[in-house]
Amino acid sequence: MKLDGVLALRESWCAPDEPVLLCAPVGTTNSGFDVRGLDWWGAPERGFGGKALRVLGTATAAVTAGGPRDQGQSPPKVVVFGPGAGTVAAGAGLAVREQSSAWWVLTPRRMAWVRTEPEPPPADDSESDKSLLGQVWGFAKSARDAFAGKPAHPPHIPVETAAVVPLVEVPRERITGVAVAERELPYDYTPGTVHVLRVSLADGSGVDVVGGHEPASAQRLLALVNGR
Repeated sequence: MKLDGVLALRESWCAPDEPVLLCAPVGTTNSGFDVRGLDWWGAPERGFGGKALRVLGTATAAVTAGGPRDQGQSPPKVVVFGPGAGTVAAGAGLAVREQSSAWWVLTPRRMAWVRTEPEPPPADDSESDKSLLGQVWGFAKSARDAFAGKPAHPPHIPVETAAVVPLVEVPRERITGVAVAERELPYDYTPGTVHVLRVSLADGSGVDVVGGHEPASAQRLLALVNGR
């Protein structure tokens, strides 16, 4: 299985001297929206009722938009905010809303939303059967190797990484601020204020990277961005 995340970014997307400061999964249940005209899950609001659902995070909205269905969910990794769906961050968030393997990434040069290419499916049924048998054999071999103390990735053998497809890139010059902030989440999530790292753009949109319920969690994110 090919590795994604930071390793894939550094292998095929970053410039040789471009470090990854922060990287967070986005899409599906990893993202929330605080954008005028959209509900919490990125669907268009429907008048006053839609606005109320976005504030309250009711079970009805969760079912129709595919969001969390039970209270006490873990916070999303990223919350996109902005004055409208036509802003940069909102448009990027919508572009990855249905993606199962997408990432938000920040480097000293740019902020971006990317996705990783899925591995191609088997060509036909016979290949599928072979693939399934291969997976079972691979799992069994991995288990034996683990019990034997063998590393998952032997040294001196290159590890394959997934191909990275950039979707939206924002140059550093359009980032107007990076600071810690607080945010309230809909009631579907664990109650309480979360502390976030807020990355703001020139058009009034931006991204809140959720640290956690303790202030120190957002401070750690800020330290990473500042290279500490």
